[in-house]
Amino acid sequence: MFSSSIRKRQEWAAIVPSLKTSSSAWKETTLDACDITFPVTTSDVSPVVFRAILSSLSDLQSLEGKARVERLSLMNGGKHIAVMLLLDAENSIETFSRIQAELLHSDSTVPIIPISTTQELPSCLEALRRDYTDKISPSHEDSIAHKDLACWCVDGKPLTRDQVNILTGITSGFRDLASHSTQPVGQAAIREYLGDQDGGRIISFFTNGSSHI
Repeated sequence: MFSSSIRKRQEWAAIVPSLKTSSSAWKETTLDACDITFPVTTSDVSPVVFRAILSSLSDLQSLEGKARVERLSLMNGGKHIAVMLLLDAENSIETFSRIQAELLHSDSTVPIIPISTTQELPSCLEALRRDYTDKISPSHEDSIAHKDLACWCVDGKPLTRDQVNILTGITSGFRDLASHSTQPVGQAAIREYLGDQDGGRIISFFTNGSSHI
């Protein structure tokens, strides 16, 4: 389901027809604390509701936007939640890199899923639903969040899906990724698996910060 309040938000209003005509035929309703919901199957007996909010970079940096993310983080025990972030502003990649760096040093565990245009939202939601179609363990859910964020933890252009799979395969989470990137042994492993150039861009992100920030 999607919230009817989306119609009142200029950057998201145009996507309503696409949501209604997508393969999932999203239904419009009234939602207070989030913008998107859909049922998912978990490793527990009872199904739960996945909740997401739609945000832009300016929203995410405002006090109201930060408060929405904070409220979202308290739902479902901090699981089965996400922020769908529209990167449509000038210098959006640079700003997003800074936000990601801030998240790495905060207690926030809300996955942020970036999209370049609102037209990408329906397909992105479909992919997200497929990820949760089968019963998944908490560790697998953490892995999904890890991959969503890892592609942006690099100095310069984001990592490819294959590179992210390699990176998340040799690390167990963001704390471990940060540790690998700042320790000689870990740095050597990153360069070995991703090459000197791309491995160096990852290491640079954690040791020097993004050059775009």
